[in-house]
Amino acid sequence: FAYNLTVGDDVTIHRHVLIDDRGEVVIGNNVSISDFANIYSHAHAVEDINDVSLGKTVIGDNTRITYHSTVFSDVKIGHDAMLGSHGVANKDVPDFEIFGGVPARKIAQKKGHP
Repeated sequence: FAYNLTVGDDVTIHRHVLIDDRGEVVIGNNVSISDFANIYSHAHAVEDINDVSLGKTVIGDNTRITYHSTVFSDVKIGHDAMLGSHGVANKDVPDFEIFGGVPARKIAQKKGHP
């Protein structure tokens, strides 16, 4: 769609990244999105494929979305956070936290942050 996408400064988007801006996607400053990552802003109801909801997906400043990871619609990845390789973020990732797994859960807190 490419009309509901906002990209900050100093953003690196690597090869084969899917950014679905059917809803809205906001990517902050100094973000790195690694190869084969997927970022979604819409979802289909389980009961009815025609029931589509649009969300606002936010990737915070200084954040890393790593290889083959997925961010679902209406999820916020916080400031200076990281989603580990193959992680699936189906809920918000707080600032300064490292999430990974399926579904993604907290793995660590970045050093020097509460």
